[in-house]
Amino acid sequence: MKSTRNILIMIIIAIIIIVATIGAIVYKNINNKSYELEKVEKYSYFKLYKNQKYGVIDEKGNIVIDAIYEELNIPNPSKPVFICYSDYNETTGEYKTKVLNEKNEQILNNYEQVLPLMNEESTSNIPFEKTVLKYRENGKYGIIDFNGKRITQPIYEEIESLEYREGSLKVRQNGKYGVINIKGKQIIKTQYDQIESDSYYTEEREYMEAGFIVQIKTNEGYRYGYINKEGKEILETNYNEINRITDIKDNEKVYLLVSKNGKNGVLENKKILIPYEYEEIEYNKINKLFIVQKDGKQGVISIEGKEILEAKYDYILSTQNKITTKKDEIIQIYDKNGEKKQSNYENTIETANENYIITIDNEEKFGVINKEGQVIIKNKYEYIEYAFENYFIVTENGKVGVIDINNGIGIDFKYDIIQKVKDKNALQAIISSQNTIEMYNNKLEKQTSIKEAILYTYDNYIKLISANDMKYLDNNGNIISNKEVLKENKVYAYSKNGKWGFINDSDKTIVEPKYDMVTEFNQYGYAGIKQDNKWGVVNTQGEIIVEPSYKIDFSEPDFIGKYCRLNFGYGFEYYTDELVK
Repeated sequence: MKSTRNILIMIIIAIIIIVATIGAIVYKNINNKSYELEKVEKYSYFKLYKNQKYGVIDEKGNIVIDAIYEELNIPNPSKPVFICYSDYNETTGEYKTKVLNEKNEQILNNYEQVLPLMNEESTSNIPFEKTVLKYRENGKYGIIDFNGKRITQPIYEEIESLEYREGSLKVRQNGKYGVINIKGKQIIKTQYDQIESDSYYTEEREYMEAGFIVQIKTNEGYRYGYINKEGKEILETNYNEINRITDIKDNEKVYLLVSKNGKNGVLENKKILIPYEYEEIEYNKINKLFIVQKDGKQGVISIEGKEILEAKYDYILSTQNKITTKKDEIIQIYDKNGEKKQSNYENTIETANENYIITIDNEEKFGVINKEGQVIIKNKYEYIEYAFENYFIVTENGKVGVIDINNGIGIDFKYDIIQKVKDKNALQAIISSQNTIEMYNNKLEKQTSIKEAILYTYDNYIKLISANDMKYLDNNGNIISNKEVLKENKVYAYSKNGKWGFINDSDKTIVEPKYDMVTEFNQYGYAGIKQDNKWGVVNTQGEIIVEPSYKIDFSEPDFIGKYCRLNFGYGFEYYTDELVK
């Protein structure tokens, strides 16, 4: 009896060990598949251009690496790891490379070659993978971290970043492609002829929820399949074409527009939502409907796959909460559920304010009704667009003004363009012949007028800048001071008698107002000063770093020390003092 009990205890212990081992393996597998992208909060190093060569400066404008290299990359500007290129071979297209640190010492030299992984479609302004580098050994590649720690063995013929999927790397092995992540964990086996991200994006997770479209080459041509974000195959590679419908924001359900045997359908994960019967399928994100075409006729299907309108119409337009159809020259309006709507108007447009609807009559004149159907603005205008609150931007006789539903004309019809500033309760009105922008607040009160100005928007304010003026406005379009906006600064630009200088937060003059224009101080403690169409540099102590001598065409140059930033987009920028003088 005792022996039987001991055996039972040993069996239970063995089961516990097995379960714990399996759990540890599963946990390790899941843990390796998940990763977080590094967020670079502060730039410490910048690319320097001088005498047609490249080097590095720090945030104070000190030269860290002399500009002696034919090319130079800083994969993560918070880390002192600089990849320097020299001795370009025009025949092979190859460079010699070495990696230097902030002391100009060679590092990571135990590898044959270390290179950055370029990612131009990163959501940051840094066009590289920020946590790993690739290295070469015996003609093969692997990845390491920035300290030189080996993450994978050199077993790949090539490694490159996957566009629209930062942190995922496309690798080639035996002529076939797969995917690993920046931890080195295999996500997709190396068995495909091509792989790309499905480009799915959300504000919260950016591209982290994107899956993968894979491709193989067959005797009949290319065939496509789909693999989800965890690396699980959803569709085998037997489709003519696959595209994810990225306008449907659902991190769990993947909606795929697929083509098979010349016909299109829609899948929700593996489930057939719309069968392969249609020549064209287009998703309408306003009403969350599919407009489909079959035998040259159009119809409507819901996002759940239910037929809303049979494919028998010559033309279909889906606007907010409404579907307009045309068949045999007869126009009919339906709601988004397919119910007929009676209307005296050729078309209607819902607005962001549920109380108002823009109407278009059969003469293509615009008006506005309220939700009870009462006419608020008669159909006599060339165009109407909702602005905010009770305001509508209206075009009449080629000129644009604003109508206040409660008080009539709010802004006279004298402008060529009036636009709502994005995400703000403010309007910019443009007079093209005078190249002038005039700003109105949320009460339709004019705040400022500046010629040849450029408008910039930020989270908490609007900035309007020209060759000799600069204004700040809050999110309601009211003029505010730069001190209210740039709260972390200690020194601010100010103007007096048409000239510009700087004061501190106690209103003490730091630089006398004698310049034609200035910039605000940047986070590194430098500002631009302009005189006679030439720019110079000053620091927060009021010391002139460079007298106005640089010829710069743009209105708001950015400096670190004596060096000016030149930005070519996609994170490709450098600093230089080689400006026309």
